[in-house]
Amino acid sequence: MLDRETDQNEAMEAAAPVLPLIYRILDESVSFYFSEAYSNEARAEHDNRAMANCIYSHAEKRMIGAADEMAGLHSIKVRGLHVLNYMDSTLTRFKKVGANGQHRNYQTRQQQDYDDQIPLPGIPEPAYRLTAGYQMDASGSALERIMIARPIGHNIFWTAQVTMIEGVARWDDITPRRFGGMEGADFDAERARERRGG
Repeated sequence: MLDRETDQNEAMEAAAPVLPLIYRILDESVSFYFSEAYSNEARAEHDNRAMANCIYSHAEKRMIGAADEMAGLHSIKVRGLHVLNYMDSTLTRFKKVGANGQHRNYQTRQQQDYDDQIPLPGIPEPAYRLTAGYQMDASGSALERIMIARPIGHNIFWTAQVTMIEGVARWDDITPRRFGGMEGADFDAERARERRGG
């Protein structure tokens, strides 16, 4: 049984050195999309998917460039899955997410394997597999918050909001409250696949 609080504390401690960089990548990517680089007319033609794709492209470019900024940091791209690897201890992919840290895009089999903690060629084990997400405000025109989520299976095990205060990254647990007895996970990928039909 995996304890939620222990898992979150250990994963966030492992990710702590790269949290400022992750925050900067997402903050800059969203800011760039809403800068003069895009005209209001161009943004008006974008639906939510196009906006998310543009912001993701900016984040991916910054992620690749950031890999040279810190020892032990590099990007890995395996058949379309692009993650930031820090010391083979944390793997982070970038996504637009909802309030609980859940991303909503179509799940390829590889993305399911990533979330299901199934070994993948080229992906270090047993690194924490995290999602660095940005949530837009209700109007969809400004960044509301940046968070780190831990997907396990089809659910989010925990979520942490990341803030920058005087150049220091801090995080707070914002995992939605669960019913009593739900503070752990006994996840089995094969069992989950059977329930999902494949």
